[in-house]
Amino acid sequence: MAHILLPTDFSENSLKAARYAVQLFGAKGNTFTLLNTYMMPRGAASTMWSIDDLLAKESHEGVELFTAKLREDALLEDADLVAACEHGDLPNVVQRSIDDPDPPSLVVMGTQGASGLKEVLLGSNTADVIKRGGVPVLAVPLDTPNKIPERILLADDGGPVDPHATKILLDIARASKAHIMVVRVATPANEGEDASGDSAYATLLGDIPTSYHYISGDNAYAALKELADKSKVDIMVVLHRQRGLFEQLFHRSTATKLAMHTHIPMLVLQQAKD
Repeated sequence: MAHILLPTDFSENSLKAARYAVQLFGAKGNTFTLLNTYMMPRGAASTMWSIDDLLAKESHEGVELFTAKLREDALLEDADLVAACEHGDLPNVVQRSIDDPDPPSLVVMGTQGASGLKEVLLGSNTADVIKRGGVPVLAVPLDTPNKIPERILLADDGGPVDPHATKILLDIARASKAHIMVVRVATPANEGEDASGDSAYATLLGDIPTSYHYISGDNAYAALKELADKSKVDIMVVLHRQRGLFEQLFHRSTATKLAMHTHIPMLVLQQAKD
C-alpha cells in the first residue's frame, strides 16, 4: 500500500499528474492525498490577518472542487482520496509530513512544456521539494500519455544506494511489469568501469527484468536524453544525493544547455545522507 501526495494549484497540470498517479498505482489499496498549501504574502502587515483567513477559505473550497473533478473519472471510483489544506510553503509542508503517522511514499507533481520543466527542475517548488522534502518526487509533464510504463531508465552514478531509497521504484516496476534499463553515467570517479558487474542496483532489482548500459561524454544529460529517445522510455529515474548526479544534471549554471524531454516523467529518489 502506498500513500501518494498530490500537491495541487488547481491547474490542468496538477489534475493530469493526479490522474497519472492513480493510473500508475491503481485505485484500490492506496491513499491519494490532494494537498493545497497557502500562506500570507511576504511583507503583509500583521493587522491583515483577514488575508490569511481568506486564503484558507479559498484553499478549502478549491481543493474540494479539485477532489470532485478528480472523482469524475470512472478510474477513480474506488480510490481513497483525501483532501488537505496546509498553511506554509510546499517544501516545508512536505518535509513536515515525513513525521506523520502515515507519511507519503511519493510526491507526484505536474510540469508544463520545455520552459515550464526547466523552471520546475531548476528553482521552483518541485526543485525545492526534491532538495528539502526528503520524499521521492515524480514530475509529470502535461503531455505525458496516461499509460502503464513499459520501460524505465535508471541513471546510475556508481555510488552506494540505500535499499530504502529504491522501494517506490521497485513498487512501480513490479506493478507495471516494466523493464528497467540501468544506465551507468560516466563521472571522473567511475569512468571506464563495467556497467553491470559492480552496480549497486544489481542485487536490489532482484527478479525485475533489467539490462545494463554505459554512457559517457562531456554532456551526460544529452547522452541520457538520446538514449531515452532511442529506447522509448516511459519514466526516467535519478537518485538525488548531495553533490550527486541530480545536482550535476540540473545545476543552474547549465540550465541553458538543457533540453529536457517534456513527455517523459522524471522520478527522483532520495538517498539518505552518508
